[in-house]
Amino acid sequence: MTPEILAMLAGIIAVSYAVQTVTGFGSMVVCVTLGSNLVSIHEMVTLAVPMSLLQTGYIVFKHREGVDWQVLLQRVFPWMGAGLLAALILFQGMEAPWLKPAFGAMVLVLAARELWRLQATAEGGPVGASKAASNIAMAGAGIIHGIYATGGPLLVYALGREDLGKHVFRSTLTVVWLVFSVVLVAAFGLEGRYQPGVVTTVLWLIPAVPVGIIAGEWLHDRVEERRFKRLIFGLLMLASLSLLFA
Repeated sequence: MTPEILAMLAGIIAVSYAVQTVTGFGSMVVCVTLGSNLVSIHEMVTLAVPMSLLQTGYIVFKHREGVDWQVLLQRVFPWMGAGLLAALILFQGMEAPWLKPAFGAMVLVLAARELWRLQATAEGGPVGASKAASNIAMAGAGIIHGIYATGGPLLVYALGREDLGKHVFRSTLTVVWLVFSVVLVAAFGLEGRYQPGVVTTVLWLIPAVPVGIIAGEWLHDRVEERRFKRLIFGLLMLASLSLLFA
């Protein structure tokens, strides 16, 4: 890998983890969407996932008081886990090329709808999701994650409609990504992805992560709640487009 590509990848890493530090999600969408212009998607994911442990670990540790463990343990992990298990049982070995664009279209419509509701709500309060709707969305996130490892947008949609402040939203969501990242790094290691050359590249790119964290923390403290929700659903729309045209 040339120094020029390394430098551009470092910039992408810094931007992606700045985005995730602000909102609690989005790093993989930014990394894969931009980084795939320089390296393969397979290589970009292999490089980005271990670095996500730094960002997610930092947020969970420093802002652990913001984690809503009740939502995580009683709803997110059970419902997402059930969806993931269903995907592994029902879709194992099956080709479903239609599902990814269909999922992208669904997220696009849902995110656009929530942006419209936020715009139409003068006081900018919570958009009021029912628990049943959120639980279904979480189960759907597990199904999509079990097939394409891209269940994040649907989970963000489910939590983004609930009455969670931006700090609680970010910390709670980051716990999920930390758990998934640990699992993925272990799985990639067993696949033999982390050969010496790949590890060397990761070590070269790691300094970009704290740059993104510092920038993201600065921005997070200065974004007010209503604008924060707009940012969340706006990023979801971009994420959905990347799924539609991947």
